[in-house]
Amino acid sequence: MDAEAFYRYLTQARRRLWTTLRALPEDALARAVLPTDGARCVKDLVAHIPVVEDGWFRLDLLGQPLVLETVHLETLGAEPTSADEYWHHEKEPLESLLAYWEAVESDTLRRWPELMEVVASNRRIKVSEDRTETISADEVIWHVMQHEVRHTAQIVQMIRLLGHQPPSLDLVFLTAR
Repeated sequence: MDAEAFYRYLTQARRRLWTTLRALPEDALARAVLPTDGARCVKDLVAHIPVVEDGWFRLDLLGQPLVLETVHLETLGAEPTSADEYWHHEKEPLESLLAYWEAVESDTLRRWPELMEVVASNRRIKVSEDRTETISADEVIWHVMQHEVRHTAQIVQMIRLLGHQPPSLDLVFLTAR
């Protein structure tokens, strides 16, 4: 399976996840499930997943402005000044968070050929501003997709811990013909 096919699988899995999330009460999605300074509730991860895709794909690979800059979100709109501002989005309406995620997905699909040009160029990307290590553009693509799989699995587990039935997001069931 190539990167584009895997990204298309993620778009299918998102639809199932988003449908489930929209059926859950806002207060459940905002309830802290994990005792951590990081993502504590479902909404925190729903905010985090597209921010990572937006940053790596738009800023790091394409050198373009974030999609976030075009979407008004109460708690995501400005550069966070603390870890608390970065991670915690329990007050943000689910529909605002999903609108941002949908906008990121739409932009990624539109720019996929440009992303693949960067991959083909063999350009290396810094792992972070404060480190010297680099990874290939192809590794960035796979990192972002793997990052989403890991965090959507956390969301699925949080949904279970909240007493609700999560969707099945397994690749085999969404790609079988």
